[in-house]
Amino acid sequence: MVVLSTTQDHSIIIDAPSDEEIQKPTLSDEQETTRIQALILQTNMVVFTCTYYPTINDLRLHQCLQTLKYATTVPIVVVDGSPPEVHELLKSINGAIVRREEGICGKGKGGALREAAQVAASLPGVTNDTLLCWQEAEKSHMMECWQKEVLAQCVPDDDVICPAREDGCFKKSYPIEQYHSESYGNYYLNCVMKGALAAEKERGNAITCGPIDWHFGPFALRRKLLHLWMEYKGTSYDAQLLPIVFAIRKGYQVNSSIEVSFELDGQMKEQEEGSLNFIEKRLHQLNDLDPKVKQSWKDDFYC
Repeated sequence: MVVLSTTQDHSIIIDAPSDEEIQKPTLSDEQETTRIQALILQTNMVVFTCTYYPTINDLRLHQCLQTLKYATTVPIVVVDGSPPEVHELLKSINGAIVRREEGICGKGKGGALREAAQVAASLPGVTNDTLLCWQEAEKSHMMECWQKEVLAQCVPDDDVICPAREDGCFKKSYPIEQYHSESYGNYYLNCVMKGALAAEKERGNAITCGPIDWHFGPFALRRKLLHLWMEYKGTSYDAQLLPIVFAIRKGYQVNSSIEVSFELDGQMKEQEEGSLNFIEKRLHQLNDLDPKVKQSWKDDFYC
């Protein structure tokens, strides 16, 4: 067992990865290529993410390890900037495609996201129609949602997919402050989008898109749209969202109607609910990120 300390001054006992999960079999380069190709052929998807955990006692690291349990059935790419002890633990997980962050695609979370997307897009077996699925590594339940709900409902014409949280699961599993702040942010940004699309219609551009769960995080893009994310040079959450705005403005089909039964891990809710630090983080996101998304409906195209 591993004991993780939370910000509420008590310990959480969690299960460490099993020996079977940690013992990565030794495969030749050819065998690894064949394994990845087979998974992509079967699923038509690659999950990609980026991570940084300061110590092995980080609750979010535990959640990431839960995500990586799926790496033997779905290709999962991780670009990691953690200290060596943490990095080696991530690399040891059976099936996980873990790369050391090199900073070749820019700074911050945005640069790491692009670096992970680049690795995912270059895997053997990826085609222009392969779905590259971004998620925060800590959202372990999303792995089931991709396979059971998103892939089951998406269609070949979907260029970008923005899953939406089912409201009951959202409200039940998230810190109450985050539920309200992100719900408010979604109402605001969807109001902005509605006005922007109306203005486009007046100019003769019949662009449509349904309401988006902007503050959820996970999204998927077809490999053929990789350039929209690689060419945008944002360094934070804007690197996730602003390319979605430009995809809509360029007339690509963005499917935001797929609802997922995603639930946040209860340990994370326990750690964050009632925490001033996390409440202020939500406020910062609203005041920093959302105005950037609003402005992007008017900005010139960057590619």
